[in-house]
Amino acid sequence: MFLRKLFRFFSSRIFIIGVVLLVQLALILSTVIFLNDHYVWCSAVYTALSVLLVVLLINNQEQNPSTKLPWIIVIMLLPIVGAAIYILFGSRYASRHLRRQVMQEVESSRGVLPEHKEVVDGVFAFDPAAGSQCRYLQNVTQIPPYAAGECQYFTCGEDLHPVLLAELRKAEKYIFIETFILEQGVFWGSILEILQAKAAAGVDVRVMFDDVGCLQTLPPRYDQQLEKLGIKCTVFNPVKMSLDTGINNRDHRKITIIDGKTAFVGGINLADEYINQKERFGYWKDSALLLRGDSVTAFNFIFLQNWNLYAPARRLDYAAYCKPQDEGSHDYSAGCIQPFHDNPFDGEHIGESAFINMINAANHYIYINTPYFIVDNELLLALQLAAKRGVDVRICTPHVPDKWYVHIMTQAYYHPLQAAGCRVMEFGPGFNHTKSIVADDKYAFVGTINCDYRSLYHHFECGALLYGVSDVIAVMKEDFLRTEEKCIPAEQVTRLTPMHLRVIRSLLRLFAPLM
Repeated sequence: MFLRKLFRFFSSRIFIIGVVLLVQLALILSTVIFLNDHYVWCSAVYTALSVLLVVLLINNQEQNPSTKLPWIIVIMLLPIVGAAIYILFGSRYASRHLRRQVMQEVESSRGVLPEHKEVVDGVFAFDPAAGSQCRYLQNVTQIPPYAAGECQYFTCGEDLHPVLLAELRKAEKYIFIETFILEQGVFWGSILEILQAKAAAGVDVRVMFDDVGCLQTLPPRYDQQLEKLGIKCTVFNPVKMSLDTGINNRDHRKITIIDGKTAFVGGINLADEYINQKERFGYWKDSALLLRGDSVTAFNFIFLQNWNLYAPARRLDYAAYCKPQDEGSHDYSAGCIQPFHDNPFDGEHIGESAFINMINAANHYIYINTPYFIVDNELLLALQLAAKRGVDVRICTPHVPDKWYVHIMTQAYYHPLQAAGCRVMEFGPGFNHTKSIVADDKYAFVGTINCDYRSLYHHFECGALLYGVSDVIAVMKEDFLRTEEKCIPAEQVTRLTPMHLRVIRSLLRLFAPLM
């Protein structure tokens, strides 16, 4: 059994790709070192280049200050190798090909969705802070707010599963699925059975999954297997056998859209641990949101941007899929929904800005679920200031980690949060993968965004902000409080932390922006 697992690992795609990339990186760095050691002029050039890179980093107004310090340390401690690594992975020219493609697609979709000034005005009447948030997101994402329509919040994957299957069975025109992880098993198998039947019946079924997210969960060329079943499939940002800095930019979104009438969004990937059919890190806590109404149009828009990016031969027309179901429906009495998306190349940290706006607007409480908490000074300071002005700030993270080093970095933030008056806790039964925020009984967030550098700066993400959708917000608040009953206070976790772990935490936190 052990030998079989060992063979499977060494013959796996992720191992082969990893070895090839490491060999290429080693050749580049060894060439740089060789030239430096054997040619005096190369050494002078490398030294000057290192100094120049540090100066450019310090004066780069577009780069987040949190990422500058670790890169400066790397460059100064390893002036030859560090400069080469920064040019390959950290400079503004990294991912330039993908950046150009993404922004061209964004420009091609500009103006597709109409502005909803009356909805923004309605949100302002409800709450000026929420109105400002709404206006910001509409300006930077091209997506307007919508009347709430029907919403349902799921507090775990096993509750979502039967509802998702029932909605998929209703499809008559099309099904769009975009996910980070897709794994063969009970969850995906039950969905695939429906998708195959719907495709055979003439329904347009399209599936998009992230290549890195599925490296360990799917066999090679799985997209071709789906195509043989009549399901149109594309792979987001395929991993290449060559050094490509775009590998860092992943599609972390999880969206399912049915006929433009129903949409699902949240943290739940299509793998068995997400519905607790398989236990990996204790009980898996997660969440998702079902939406019906005109806001589904926005998720069509979000899906089409990435689909058209990687399946240009089967490009879909925005106008055909982004028209609201009922343009005369403007009942805002049940609240509003502001869908939004983020990509790493738009010059805006939209997810982080939306979170900071919510934190700053909170007057009574703000409850946050996140699997990871590795943030920059701006987001950390916003939470600390909120607690100091009397807001009840509570943050729930996992107790059973999926990645030990990420968990250690998360715990490094507990002390500064607690010192400011925030309550931090860990979900005792297992892994809390929920990505949600609820505040003041007035507004909330559900989506795919973690409170970490990867989600906030490197990944393609999406979510929905809810304004005044009181029934759903009440369910989210109740779910957080019930979850809190199963949590372990952070001070109990960190009280007896050995000194060597404290040192590791400090070092990992310093280099967190580069991970």
